[in-house]
Amino acid sequence: MAAQAETHDLQYPDKPTGRATTYTPATAELIAARLADGETLSQICRTPGMPSRQTVHQWRMRIPAFDDLYMRARAIGMESMSDDMLVIADDDAGDLLQDGSPNSANVQRARLQVDTRKFLLAKLAPKVYGDRVEVEHSGTVEHRHEMSDRERMRRLATFLALDARAGTLIEGQASAVDPASASPASPDLEGTAASPGARPDEPGARSDEL
Repeated sequence: MAAQAETHDLQYPDKPTGRATTYTPATAELIAARLADGETLSQICRTPGMPSRQTVHQWRMRIPAFDDLYMRARAIGMESMSDDMLVIADDDAGDLLQDGSPNSANVQRARLQVDTRKFLLAKLAPKVYGDRVEVEHSGTVEHRHEMSDRERMRRLATFLALDARAGTLIEGQASAVDPASASPASPDLEGTAASPGARPDEPGARSDEL
């Protein structure tokens, strides 16, 4: 398998020039070995005797075993690419000019190489090399509002006042009431004095008498 093969142990196809078009296990293993070493498919296909990128893509579509080998080699190649970033960043050769002044062009070039590899890895494998961690939430959130006894009494008094204005009672139909003669219900019925002779279910009744 390509994961176990060494690049120097593999031989290129006998045809030194031109493009290989026939799939062979040796060519497949060589492609996978170079991918695992961090090379891109474009670099591999520029080598004389290797198939074109279109041919490799056709092989992947027609040969499931090769596609599986290709994808595993690409995953290993990302690890090789991440190792290369450390090598590039640690290499300070050429950072100084002959007069001892900083060679900003060389530093910027190394930075570009590292940033390009970081961008590529983050796009190809965001869960491993991405900067942002995606957190998935599942389930439901239940919110309960517990009313106090005092609030329940105030709401009940408000509902009773509204029913009285409409001419109905909770237990059934009450006598007709002229809506124009009924006074509007107060938003806060607490402390409202009951009118003389008013029943608890009438608008003038105090909420604490219910």
